[in-house]
Amino acid sequence: MVFKGFSGNVRVLLITCAFLSLSMGIAYPYLSEYIYAVVGSAFIAGLVASARSAVCLIAILAGGFLADFIGRKKPICYGTFLFGLSQLIYACSSSTAMFFLAALCEGISYFYFPAFNAMIMDSSEDRRLMDVFTLSVIVDHLPYTVAPFLGGVLRDFYGVFGLRIGFCFSGFTMLAMALLRWRFLTETLREVKGIGFKELLRMCAGVIGDFWALNPLVKGLVLLRSFVLLVSITMFYYFAVLYAVRYAGVVSFTEWGLILSISSVFYLLAVFFTKTVGEAKPSKSYGLLVLAESASPLLFFLSVKWALLASMAVLNVCGVLTYAIERSYVARVTDQLMRGRAESFMTISFYVGAVIGSLIGGYLFSINPPLLITLSWALLVTGAFLGFMLFKAVEPLK
Repeated sequence: MVFKGFSGNVRVLLITCAFLSLSMGIAYPYLSEYIYAVVGSAFIAGLVASARSAVCLIAILAGGFLADFIGRKKPICYGTFLFGLSQLIYACSSSTAMFFLAALCEGISYFYFPAFNAMIMDSSEDRRLMDVFTLSVIVDHLPYTVAPFLGGVLRDFYGVFGLRIGFCFSGFTMLAMALLRWRFLTETLREVKGIGFKELLRMCAGVIGDFWALNPLVKGLVLLRSFVLLVSITMFYYFAVLYAVRYAGVVSFTEWGLILSISSVFYLLAVFFTKTVGEAKPSKSYGLLVLAESASPLLFFLSVKWALLASMAVLNVCGVLTYAIERSYVARVTDQLMRGRAESFMTISFYVGAVIGSLIGGYLFSINPPLLITLSWALLVTGAFLGFMLFKAVEPLK
C-alpha cells in the first residue's frame, strides 16, 4: 500500500490532494493561454498571475500565524472551499477585471497551505519525513500533469469554452474535497487558542521577528527560493505553453497536454532516488539537482517534441527531490510551535518568486521569447551554486 504506515491525517490530506490536483490539471496549466485567448495580451496574462501571487504573500503570512493559533484543520477546510470558488470564477471570466477577481479569490485561499504542511509534519515521525514529503509532492503534481492532455483536447476542439468546462470541473471537485477534509481530519495542534484584534496586530508586528527567529538554513532557503530559483521556474513554466505552441509552433495544445501527461510518469522515478539523495551530503545532492534542472529551459531551444518532453521530465524529477530535501531540513531544525510560520515563509518564497517571475516573464515573452528561456537557465545555474553553499553549512546535521 502506498500510504502504509502513515497516520489518518496524512492519508486524508494526500488522497484529497490527489483529487484536487487531478481536477485542477485539466485547465489550469493553460491559464496563460486562456487569459491570452480572452484578452489578447501575454503581459496581462503575466500581470494576473503576478497579482494572484502578491495576494498570496499576505494570505500565507496570515495563514502561518493562524495555523499556530487556531489550529491546522479550520484553515485547511475553509481555504480549500475558497480555492474551489476561485476556479468557478475563472470559468466565468470574460474580461480582465473578472480574471483579477478570480486571482484575488485564489490568492486569499492559499492561506491554508502552511497549515497543510504543518499538519503533515505534526502527523509524521521524523524518520518518515523524507518519505512523506516526497510522496506529498508526487500526489500534488502527478495527477496535475496527467490531466492536461484532456485540457489540450478541450482547447483544440472546443476553444475557450473547453477550458471553461475544465475550470468548472475543478471548482466543484474542490468544494467536495473541502467537505471531506472537514469530516475526516483531526486537529493536531496541542493547544488551540482563540484569535482577536490584539493577536492580529501582534501578527503584523511580529512578521519580521518571526523571520529572524527562524534557523539560518530556513532563512537562507526562503531568500534563495524567492529571488533566484522560483523566479526562474515560474517564468519558464508559466509561459512554456505559449512558447511551445504559439511562438515555436512545435506542438498543438493537445500535444503539449500529452507531453505534460507523459512527463508526469517521471515523478515516480523520484521515489527510487529518495534514499540515495537522503543519504548523500545535502550540499552535493541539492546543488547537483538544481544544476540538472537548469537543463530544462535550454532543451526548448532545440524546438523538437522529444526535447520538450525531456525538459518537463527533468523539471519534474529534480523538483520533487529538491522539495523533499528542503522540507525535511526545515522540519529538522524547526520547533513544532514555529512550524506553521516556518512553512508560511517557505510557501511565501514561492509566491515572491512567482510575482517577480510572472512580471518579468510576461514582459520578456512580449518582446523576445528566447530571452525568457536564457534568463531562466542563468538563474538556475546561479541557484545551484548558492544552494550548494547554503547546505554546506548544515552538513553536521547529517
